[in-house]
Formats: sequence, C-alpha cells, structure tokens
Amino acid sequence: MTETTPSQSHSPDVNTEAGMPSAATLRQRVLSLPTLIAIVIGAILLGFAMWRIFDFEWDEVWSNIKNVHPGKYLLAVALYYMSFWFRGLRWRLIARTADIGGDNGKNVPGTIVLSGIILMGWFANSVAFLRLGDAYRGWALAKEAKSDFPSSLGTVLAERVQDMAAVLILVLSAAIWLSIEGDSKVPGWVVFAAFALVGALILGLLVMRVAGDGLSRRLPGRFGTAFINFRRGTLSSFSGRDIPLQLVLGIVGWLLEIARFYFVADAMDIDISFGIVMFAALANAMLTTIPTPGGFGFVEGGLTGLLILFGRTDNEAISLVAVDRTISWLSVVFFGGILFVVWHAVKAKTSTSTSPSSDD
Repeated sequence: MTETTPSQSHSPDVNTEAGMPSAATLRQRVLSLPTLIAIVIGAILLGFAMWRIFDFEWDEVWSNIKNVHPGKYLLAVALYYMSFWFRGLRWRLIARTADIGGDNGKNVPGTIVLSGIILMGWFANSVAFLRLGDAYRGWALAKEAKSDFPSSLGTVLAERVQDMAAVLILVLSAAIWLSIEGDSKVPGWVVFAAFALVGALILGLLVMRVAGDGLSRRLPGRFGTAFINFRRGTLSSFSGRDIPLQLVLGIVGWLLEIARFYFVADAMDIDISFGIVMFAALANAMLTTIPTPGGFGFVEGGLTGLLILFGRTDNEAISLVAVDRTISWLSVVFFGGILFVVWHAVKAKTSTSTSPSSDD
C-alpha cells in the first residue's frame, strides 16, 4: 500500500475542511445536549461535595477572596499566559519536524499564531464536551499551514504525549521534594495517574507504529487515507533531533502554570509548600482531561480535597481553588472567546474580500 505523498496531502484540490470541527461545529457543541448534561453532572458532584464533604464558612471564604492582593494576582495571570508562548514554540518545532505544510515545515505559522490557536483550543475545551478543542487545533493548523487535517491532528497528539511526559517528570520531582521536607501525605493517585497516562499514550504510539499498516488496509477508502496521514503526522513528530528542546519547553510551560498557582496562594497570604503547589497545579491539569467543559466539577472538588489532605483548612482550600479557577478556566473562556470571535471574523472578512478575484 502506498502512503499518501506530501504533494497529494497538500494539493489545493484536497478539501481540507471536510468533516473538520469548524467554528459552526463548535457553536453547535457548546449548546448541545451532551455538553449541558456534562455541566449538570459536574454541578451535581460539586454541589454534593460542598454540601456533604467540605466544612466551610461562606463568610470566611468570601473574605479570603476579597482580600486578594491585586499585584500578585495579576503576576499569576501574566505568568499563566506567558506559558502559551512556550507551548506555541514547542508546537511549531513539532509541526516542522512532522513536515506539516510541506517544504520541511516552511508553511507552519509563527509562534505567536500557534500560541493563539492553542488558547482558542483551550477555550473550546473549556466550553464544549469531549475536548473538542484538540480537534479544533488540528483543524486550525491545517488551515494555516495549508496541510491536511489528520496530519495536523497527529502533531496535537504528539504534543499531548510530550505534555504527559513533562507532567510525569514534575510529579516525581514534587514527590521527591515533599519526601525531603518530611511530608508523608504524597497522594499516590496523582503519581499513578501520571504513570498511567504516559503508559497509555506510549502504548498507543507503539500499536500505531507496529500495527498501523494493517489497520489502514482494513479501513474503507478515505478513512484509511485519513488514518495514514494521522499516523504519519504523529510518528514523524518524534523523528527530529530537537526532542530534548521540545521537552524542556514543555516543562517550562508547566513550571509557569505551577508559578501561577503559587502566586495565587501568595496573593491570598496562604503559606504553602512549593512541593504541594507543584502537586496541586499538576493535579489540576490532569483533572481537566475529564471530558466535562474545563473539567468543571471534578477539578474544583478534586483539587479542594487534595489541598485539605495537605493540611489546608476547608476555607483556605475552597478560596484558593475558586480564585485560581478564575485564571485557569474563566479567563480562558473570556480571553480565548474574544480571540476566537475576532479570529474567525477576520478570516471570514478576508475570505469574502478575496473571493471575487478568485472567481475571475
């Protein structure tokens, strides 16, 4: 079986938008019944935890939130959004390694553009069901690089693999840090989850590499071609010499997220070990993989419980999680939503203004 050549994949005659998660599709998913059901389930779980598990005083929680130091809070916001640049640079290296757009990745957009696409993808994950934002990112990269959707989506999967590897390294570092400090409350589920996610992703890559040809022959027509391109985009993302640099960029991105959580705690004058901060921030990231919009319900309940396990009071834990989620979730919905609307408005205007000349 002959694999699709780059020239076939990137031909102008290929309809790269067919079946892709367009902006209209995203709007439909946001208002879909599964998304609403997921939100209700998350709200029920969170409500039950607040009612029956956590023991807190609303007045004290509200007092903690009101007394947040604005300068330190804004520093946490700045550090969080700085992480998108490092993620965008890493994704650009991955996409160029995978030869997205042909010409050794010459058509891959710049770091700023890719950082914006990542933010819009996170916005989609924050408002829609089943992490639609990851598929949206593949679609947007395909559009910008004039590539095919499956190959571009493969780079998103490759980035996820690197993300989980970085998380595992940092989780183990946090566990060692806490052990040195003499804290015996290291949550085994976080370490296990990190190992399990990395193991599952690596196993998937091995199956794709070993059994991919046979599977593609069993898939009908265009599905087989799409899988070939997806497999090529994923596996070729790991063929470059700058994998260590990509991993370092990913770790820097996560360290900036950890710094966000630290400065949120500092802004609330909550004294907390950096090892605990590392665990909490990384647990937050893993809980967002649960396919409710932004991990709603699971992140708040799980992270609050984790902080209480590490000795924070219920009031402190709930206050800290509430303020941190204004950055890691609500601000992404706000800023990512604005960027999403402006981005697609500009693209639509550009397409309209160029369409008459293309018909001549």
